[in-house]
Amino acid sequence: MATNVYLPQWGMGMNDATIIKWLTREGDLVKKGDQLVEVESSKVNAEIESPESGKIGKILYEEGQVAKVGEILAIIIGENETLPDENNSEASKEDNSEIKLPSTSKKIKETVQITPRARKLAKELNIDISLVKGTGPNGRILDDDIKSFNSDNSKSSEIAENISGIRKVIATRMTQSNEIPSVTLVSKVVLDKFNEYQKILISEWRKDKIRPTSQDLLIKCLSNAIKKYPVFNSHYLNNEIKTFDDINIGYAFAAKQGLVVPVIKNTEKKSIIEIAKTIREYSKIEKTGFKPEHFSDGTFSITNLSSTVVDYFDPLINPPQVGIIGIGRTLNEPSIDQGELKDRKVAHISLTFDHRVVDGFPAAKFLEEIIKNINEPSIIDG
Repeated sequence: MATNVYLPQWGMGMNDATIIKWLTREGDLVKKGDQLVEVESSKVNAEIESPESGKIGKILYEEGQVAKVGEILAIIIGENETLPDENNSEASKEDNSEIKLPSTSKKIKETVQITPRARKLAKELNIDISLVKGTGPNGRILDDDIKSFNSDNSKSSEIAENISGIRKVIATRMTQSNEIPSVTLVSKVVLDKFNEYQKILISEWRKDKIRPTSQDLLIKCLSNAIKKYPVFNSHYLNNEIKTFDDINIGYAFAAKQGLVVPVIKNTEKKSIIEIAKTIREYSKIEKTGFKPEHFSDGTFSITNLSSTVVDYFDPLINPPQVGIIGIGRTLNEPSIDQGELKDRKVAHISLTFDHRVVDGFPAAKFLEEIIKNINEPSIIDG
């Protein structure tokens, strides 16, 4: 009996994945739970395991190709079973012991005649042999054909590499986000009390060997505001709004593999130091590689550019979420305090929201609640 290996969905925003590397070949025997293929989706590398024990009967996607969620990547059959020849329908009808090959929109490629040496060279250079014109007998591809193709297409290959993988996923997400009818509200927030409380935490957390950052506090301020305005803890998908109980906040940062948005789960139940510990743990994981679960189930996002020269900006929503906040750099602003001219620390905070889900007035009140928490951060820890 045939068992299909499907591309699973990790998180609501995942639509497809790139096949990075097959860890098995057609004809290999596998056990349930064995790793079959490495794929890349939502800025993370992950391995798909075998759902059953058996033999790899057919691999339907080659390395470098993109598959959509739910599509069949491979077929596992019994050790003594075979797959039918699609070009021999009569044979398939006569032999009922053979396994039917599932229909798929992917076309089966014709056999390419190529020398073993040329095939090895093509694999090393990451060249699709179906694009190479052979000059040998009967169009057989020789190693010189591979070398010539690589020389002629080196520039275009470099460009293709630059927009593949992580960058391609980011580009897709940004395109989806740009299609959302969104609105951005911007306000100024005074950071004096916020900074004072951060200094208090420096002393309190010394025994834990953790130094608090503005990001730790901001995520908790945001989480408490979402509790009062739960519509922002929603997904908009297929013309439906789904609101969640768990407040899972993703924070964007530039990792070595590109923009990533790991998610801190259940921030409404975490104290500031627990949030800080999660962020520090993610920093360690980033060096070895994130897993799909680190990016899944996000309900709201924050992007912090306070360490840059940017004053304020329009952050892009991470679909299917309905909102995101952005923080600009800290500025010195003159103010009058009891008749005395003083400098105070301020920053701009931007809220981008999906206008299909939230109207302008409640969005403004939500932003006001975030600013209130930033002004009094000591009352939101718990």
